[in-house]
Amino acid sequence: MVVALLGQLLPGRRGFSSKWLVPLLAGALVSIPVSLLFLFLGSALFVYYTAHPELLPEALRSVDAADRIFPHFIANELPAGLTGLLIAALFSAAMSSIDTSLNSSATVLATDFYRRFVRPDADERRQLRFLRVTSIALGAIGTAVALLMISIKSTLDAWWNLAGIFSGGMLGLFLLGALSRRAGSFAAGIGMVLGLLLLAWAALSPRIEVAWANPLHAFMTTVIGTLTIFLVGVVLSRRHVRQTTPAGKPARTVHDI
Repeated sequence: MVVALLGQLLPGRRGFSSKWLVPLLAGALVSIPVSLLFLFLGSALFVYYTAHPELLPEALRSVDAADRIFPHFIANELPAGLTGLLIAALFSAAMSSIDTSLNSSATVLATDFYRRFVRPDADERRQLRFLRVTSIALGAIGTAVALLMISIKSTLDAWWNLAGIFSGGMLGLFLLGALSRRAGSFAAGIGMVLGLLLLAWAALSPRIEVAWANPLHAFMTTVIGTLTIFLVGVVLSRRHVRQTTPAGKPARTVHDI
């Protein structure tokens, strides 16, 4: 998503349309009940094992073992047929999400960067080879991150930290493209790099316990990154002319809708 938003800020690609608003608002609205569903599952498990504490093994009663309670419930409390269906659904959902992410990321890299800067005259065979290599590389990176997550005590806490880093980058780039008529790829790229570095510091430095650790609450991580990317992009593009579309028309922002 970050790559896609950055690609829309490339020279000649700018053009904010009202068509963006529908999927963005839909995604934002859908994320609310989905998040509530996950929170409901945890609350329901807490209530269930509070009412039946004898069903929860001693090894799973510590805070560090919280992520293992739901798999224990699936394996031991659900009927055999329902357990198999639920596990199959989890695997299918994971596969669907992973292949969508790999395909979309590889396509964005090929369209907005490889064909634009690296090899504009690439034929279909070269593009297909690039897509395959990129998909393999992204898959290897994802696998390595998954293996590193095994040693993390709380997967949910790690997810919130990573989401704070990347969601702040997406929101900052989106606001820059939606509100600034002058911001281009250079300003957006510098802002994204500085914003991601600041986000990584804000999210990870408290775990190291150093003197220069982030003193703010973890909920401020996304706010810090978003403001950094947006303000850096705006400042660096102050002297630039208004961006244009491939047709030579002025780039559209939310002010023009």
